[in-house]
Amino acid sequence: MRVRALSTWTSIPAALAVATCTLALAAPATSSEPAAARAATSAGLGILAAPSGYQLSWADEFNTTSVDTTRWDYRTGRPWDGWSTQLPENVSVGGGVMTIHLCPEKTSGPECTPTSATTYYTGGGLISKAKPRYGYYETRVRTNVGSGWHSAFWSAEVGATGAFTEIDGFEIDSHIPDQAMYNVIAWNHGGHLSSKLRALGFDSSADWHVYGFEWTEDKVVFYVDGTQVWQTDYAPSTYVHNFLNIWLTTIAIGRNGSPGVDDDALPGKVQWDYFRFYERDAYGDNDSPTGGYAESGTGWGTSGLPAFGRLTSRYSCDPGTSAHWTVRPPATGSYRAYFYRVGGDGGQAGAPVTVSDGGTTLASASVDFGPAGNAWVPIGGALTLTEDRPYTVRVERTGAGCIRADAVKFVRQ
Repeated sequence: MRVRALSTWTSIPAALAVATCTLALAAPATSSEPAAARAATSAGLGILAAPSGYQLSWADEFNTTSVDTTRWDYRTGRPWDGWSTQLPENVSVGGGVMTIHLCPEKTSGPECTPTSATTYYTGGGLISKAKPRYGYYETRVRTNVGSGWHSAFWSAEVGATGAFTEIDGFEIDSHIPDQAMYNVIAWNHGGHLSSKLRALGFDSSADWHVYGFEWTEDKVVFYVDGTQVWQTDYAPSTYVHNFLNIWLTTIAIGRNGSPGVDDDALPGKVQWDYFRFYERDAYGDNDSPTGGYAESGTGWGTSGLPAFGRLTSRYSCDPGTSAHWTVRPPATGSYRAYFYRVGGDGGQAGAPVTVSDGGTTLASASVDFGPAGNAWVPIGGALTLTEDRPYTVRVERTGAGCIRADAVKFVRQ
């Protein structure tokens, strides 16, 4: 084996953080061919995958002949002290899988043909355009043979600055393909919560395996082939819970004692069978990147009071103002509705909050914004809601003082 040892890895800027996550919840039958696992799941998406109560929300089965660029962007560029440049031509879709092609220096693409674009090794990856938050994330992967490559399944907001979250479903370094690391990183506000290296119990390059993580309000739980392998508390009052892009990437870089890139193992490849995201509860947030929040009336501004997930909240003290969230349940069933109350001096007492279906009021509550502190306030009792139907949660200023608008949720019963 001919191994070229290059510079060692050092920390990477937050916007290009290389932390990655590999987790799995359900264990499809292992096989060298993705189709066999699909057959084992009775041809249904996620039959064996998500925890109880979850509904498939967003997925790419990679059943097309090219990358769906309406869903994904390419990872490009070169991380600090990395050994590879990431290029779009190193990512292909076909045969039911997404493949990241790993190429020798001065080559790129599926056939690793000569290129003048770089003098480095070349790798690649995909980054979702969608930015989900709470739910269950899952992928199925077979990593590469030969040292020097770092594969990761992770979530972090592209270009994020200040305080933000990164979740690494897995990080696997190809010189130790039987080990993985799982992380939740509170960038710039609390540090690195890590499982450290853990034995997988198998060679990740020898066959397909499923990795998943479940992110809820208070914790992140990691799975491999349906077995929980690690978890950490991650409270929204302590850490920023922002909205995250999904990254499926492989780069050449020195991590965990890597001896360097094994040139004799190139060209190489890492293959991804699918990515799936499931939701159980439905959230509305004034900070949501997908919209669904609106204000009416005048005087609206950003509040300086603490908000849910350490993001932002809004307020207005003008007469006749209101704010509303449009929330779509991920599945038909029974839910409880909640309003996140941001309390403080000058808040209106007894502000009406309603849940409605079109012009029909389904539930209501009176919220007192005066007392200091934040809390989830229930809005009525259990509601039977329909999958993907738009429901409106509204808060109105009807008396003296200010109303505040932050987050709402429908919790599956």
